[in-house]
Amino acid sequence: MQNRLTSGGAARRVPNGLRAREMRFDQTTMPGPAIRLRPRPLAGVAAVPDAGRVVLAAVVAFWFVLVIVMLPLQLVQDSWLALVSGREVAKHGLPHHDSLTLWTLGAQWIDQQWLGQLFYYGLARLGGIRTVLFVHALVLVSTMAFGLRAARGLGASVPSVALAGVAALTVAPWAMQMRTQDLGELAFVLVLGLLALDARKPSRRVYLVVPLLFLWANVHGSVVLGAGLVALRAVLLLRSRLRRSLVLFAAAAVSPFVSPYGFSLAGYYHHLLADPILHSFINEWGPSTPSAKTAAFYALAAATIWLIGRHGKRVTGFEQLALLLTLCSAAGAIRNIVWFGLTALVLLPRLIDPLVSDLDFRRFGRFVRPLAALTIATVLTTVAYAASRPAGWYLSQWPVAQSDRIAELARASGNGSVFADDRFADWLLWTQPQLRGRVAYDVRFELFKPKQLRALAYYRNRIGDGWRAAASGQALDVFDPALQRDVEAGLLAGHRFHAVVRTPQIVVLAAEPRRGALGG
Repeated sequence: MQNRLTSGGAARRVPNGLRAREMRFDQTTMPGPAIRLRPRPLAGVAAVPDAGRVVLAAVVAFWFVLVIVMLPLQLVQDSWLALVSGREVAKHGLPHHDSLTLWTLGAQWIDQQWLGQLFYYGLARLGGIRTVLFVHALVLVSTMAFGLRAARGLGASVPSVALAGVAALTVAPWAMQMRTQDLGELAFVLVLGLLALDARKPSRRVYLVVPLLFLWANVHGSVVLGAGLVALRAVLLLRSRLRRSLVLFAAAAVSPFVSPYGFSLAGYYHHLLADPILHSFINEWGPSTPSAKTAAFYALAAATIWLIGRHGKRVTGFEQLALLLTLCSAAGAIRNIVWFGLTALVLLPRLIDPLVSDLDFRRFGRFVRPLAALTIATVLTTVAYAASRPAGWYLSQWPVAQSDRIAELARASGNGSVFADDRFADWLLWTQPQLRGRVAYDVRFELFKPKQLRALAYYRNRIGDGWRAAASGQALDVFDPALQRDVEAGLLAGHRFHAVVRTPQIVVLAAEPRRGALGG
């Protein structure tokens, strides 16, 4: 039996054995065989790589080079805290009370970031600081790559995605620091991308945010922000997709507590987010007042508000609200600027598109091959450079040679206590594990009592006659001379301390034998 196809009123026979399918073209229907022919590209175009992909790969490569070259600068006090805490979890189990420092000895310690810390500690055991920093770099680059990919998936053009990518790099350069937050940044981009894609084209893939949130809840406290975005999407879905809305809202509500610590994390989150004393003491938790440090943020914030007002219809309501909410959050605290930058990386390109509509990278086809080759060569060269660096290069910002000396001085002193500033406290705890329980304090300021925060603030700023009381009874005083020159001068002027180590990176003062404590 032969098939009949009708076109324009006339019947046409199709031979037996040949399936016919519809092919739509200019509102007409024409038969087409179910035979796929391998396309033969035009001469001179076949071997030319996709210009857009090459440009975006070059942006990612630029970020990769920047991250690798600056690896020694990314090792900060929070890096050492992550490693020390990870070691604590590995050797003693999940902590519930502090046993690392004197000031907070026995205080309740909810180590919300335990899984991220354990991850980085495992890397340190496996391959040392070099491996830790390499994986950290991979996380940062993956965050950028997924952000660019999500922006393209939302329909943004290559020029606007590249422009937003470069802008996002400038608003929070401190986000490059090695700490568990970098894992939170990767989770943030993945969750935001899934939510934004679902707002444009609803799909079951949005449920992937649920396991991501549950994992994130054991890595970094920024899961609260991720849960807020999921809750926002759930509210916007109430009328159209009730079941999905309820599932997402439930996941957002419980995810911050999917942890071995359970609902005891409620007090932890409240303390970090709402404690005014803590926010006034720690700079990055304070408001983003206009300054050189926040100039790039305010420039991008102003551009975002203008673009939403001018081209807001190009993005969904969820995308507009996500941009504005993270912008307000960033204005409230310097530490939140990074989340606004990542949100802009993913969502802003669609708003930029009308401004760069005339820019088409395909016009520069002859430069695509050289750019691709240069990108590959740059990445390979950078990898070779970093791999060839000695271990000392990664630790060049730290006084490695003085670590053992400080441990010897502490051991020879009367009580062996060390009053190290927040830059060196966790570094000492990592390099000299025997100082566990003998260092005065470290960067876990959330464990401090208000009077301890005030005492440390008075000490740092030499406020009042009793400013020395914070260091009272300590055998050694260890600090960065670039940050505490006035404190050093005040301590030496009292003739109760003398310098035993002095380098451009670190100063160690020892208490005089007859005066082991500072009186107020």
